[in-house]
Amino acid sequence: MEMDTKKSVSTDSIWSSFQYPVFRTLWITSLISNIGTWMHEVSAAWLMTMLTTQPILVAMVQATSAFSVCLLAIPAGALADILDRRRYLMVLQSWMMVIAASLAIISFMGKITPTILLALTFCLSAGTALNAPTWQAIVSELVPPHQLVGAITLNSMGVNFSRTIGPAIAGVIIATLGPAAVFAINAASFLGIIITLKQWKREQPITTLPAERFFGAMRAGIRYVKGSPVLIKVLVKAGAIFLFTSSIWSLLPLIVRNLLHKGPTGYGILLAMIGLGAVFGAFTMQKMRHKLGLDKLILAGTAVFAVTMLTIPLVKDFYYTCFAMFFIGIAWISVLSTLNAVVQQSAPPWVRARAISVYLMIFFGGMALGGLLWGIVTAHFNITVAFVTASLGLVVANLMTLRWTLEDNIVYDHTPSMDLPAPSVEKELSHDEGPVMVTVEYQVAPENVSKFLEEIQKLRLTRLREGSFFWSIFNDIENPKKYVECFMVESWLEHLRFHERVSIADRKIQMAVNAYHEGTPKPKATHYVAREYTART
Repeated sequence: MEMDTKKSVSTDSIWSSFQYPVFRTLWITSLISNIGTWMHEVSAAWLMTMLTTQPILVAMVQATSAFSVCLLAIPAGALADILDRRRYLMVLQSWMMVIAASLAIISFMGKITPTILLALTFCLSAGTALNAPTWQAIVSELVPPHQLVGAITLNSMGVNFSRTIGPAIAGVIIATLGPAAVFAINAASFLGIIITLKQWKREQPITTLPAERFFGAMRAGIRYVKGSPVLIKVLVKAGAIFLFTSSIWSLLPLIVRNLLHKGPTGYGILLAMIGLGAVFGAFTMQKMRHKLGLDKLILAGTAVFAVTMLTIPLVKDFYYTCFAMFFIGIAWISVLSTLNAVVQQSAPPWVRARAISVYLMIFFGGMALGGLLWGIVTAHFNITVAFVTASLGLVVANLMTLRWTLEDNIVYDHTPSMDLPAPSVEKELSHDEGPVMVTVEYQVAPENVSKFLEEIQKLRLTRLREGSFFWSIFNDIENPKKYVECFMVESWLEHLRFHERVSIADRKIQMAVNAYHEGTPKPKATHYVAREYTART
């Protein structure tokens, strides 16, 4: 996009976001809940090693969690953008509390099996999958745009700080009281978020149009991502990175038990070191991001991750592994929060949850596929082969995606321009009439044609992102100076939504195109609605 559609990211301290009460309260309650979640992750993974020695089943605990998110991410994003986000989150948090409590009761009764553990893990992860896009999307409602990057970093830091505390606590509780007690604590940890959400007085988006329908909302979300070059670049990088970094999360229980010969406390300590490294990385992230830029920061983070991961099964020392996990934590938050921030900055509020959901699908899809892959490699060879392969693969994949560069220090101005009124109609149209075709006529001097066509390709992407399923530019063969832009949307309602969605950044692109138009003050736009035709016999 053109430079005039951008503005610099704020360099304010990440702590500035805490001045907003709802964000601050939700951050604290989510921190408590995340501590419970990480305690559960440790307990579930360790419980599976107690129930079976098969590497694939152990890796399936992490893979099952990731697979559920991958499976439900797109529907979750659509629901998040068309439902009341506050009530939706309350239902999901309640669902996860019930599943966690069920897992605790079954474990206390001694009836747990690998199948039941995986099934309940899937159900709990399904709640997480439906929750994640909504939870991330509400951040932009809790802080102003210039604080968004800091708020996202704070959320990442909270998750990783909970990873520091949760696994260590879980290791002690598993060793003394058993996994069931950890599951019970996790169930209780959801209460704080539910109470906070109930008290939140959320402002509803202003619109005169009905909510999108479920399947139409999913199509619109996918269409928006396809029309966003920045999001496509993020997804390519994410897919290449997460397939290989998943080896750490899926095989760490086996490393602790089989290579380091430690128990659940040792496992918890290693996860805590990852969280400690991530917290440390969060404090320096803002400065590093502005110093290195997005691409160099991601490159450095993946390089550190790969080199450190490569050495763990070769050294086979617990204290060295603790040291290595600290640096993996720094690398992890550098990559994860950077990609996440770009996704949220690149999507407007009306489709933000759906953009996040596509990113989460790639993220957890890579984690799920990677979990299975590295479990199979370990079963057929050994952990060392799996880690060496994953490390080399991460380096190669990152080098192959270097050309997919991200734009640095950019926030797109998604504020609705409100200066594109819907066309006046002689007869009122129903919302489901359509498709609707719009043509815009331009008169372009021959010497400006190449620049005009270059600019209008940028406009094409905005049309596709905001609902068009067809777009093309035509040249009048009888009047070479006349160019006609043509695009189509599914219905009259979708066209009305198009007028609501046009942002200030989009209008600047339109103005850049209009600058090449000669003649009348502005290009002429004409609207057509499809009519049914029945042939006479």
